Amino acid sequence: MGKLRASIYVLLLVSFGLLCYFAYQFACFPGDITISLWLQGIDLLCFKRLMQAASYISSLIPAIIIVALVVLGLWVSGKKLEAIFIASLTSSEALFNWLIKLLVSRPRPTTEPSGLSFPSGHTTYAIVFYGILFYLAPRLVKQPAAKRAIQSVLMLLIILTGLSRIYLGAHWPSDVFGSLVLGGLLLAPAIALYHRKLGDKNAGAA
Repeated sequence: MGKLRASIYVLLLVSFGLLCYFAYQFACFPGDITISLWLQGIDLLCFKRLMQAASYISSLIPAIIIVALVVLGLWVSGKKLEAIFIASLTSSEALFNWLIKLLVSRPRPTTEPSGLSFPSGHTTYAIVFYGILFYLAPRLVKQPAAKRAIQSVLMLLIILTGLSRIYLGAHWPSDVFGSLVLGGLLLAPAIALYHRKLGDKNAGAA
């Protein structure tokens, strides 16, 4: 099973490398414009506000504040391992996303000309931060109903964040897809390392 997971990880890593290469070569992928125009054609006031809110809470300053509050809360409550992992993982995500943006240097869609487009920083953050919270929820929340509710909200936030970046014209769908792959590549080894450290911690306590 370990070899299978390693093979899948390598396949995803190679796939992401190819995505980076093609994003470097082409301003957008086939289907990017069609999907963007369809999504942006949804003319509902509540939908627009929802997209703006989802994008805002994953922007730089709110994201830093939210991560800091979560890490501080976990640390104070005695969940120091989880606090360290979340802080380290989100910091690594920000660094990797920034470096890849610089290397690929893909321009944003014309509706938002400033900055670089591939991958979507908002979406990568959402995958990594909300994803690790989704994974840790069973350990951090004891009541099944509360755990399911939290996981549902976290999954919804991931979906809405990705959609919002396309809807608001900040990214192409391929940027968001690249972020999904990058987020998975960052989450997988972090979860494996967390399990190892958790096992070492339990063994030491015994």
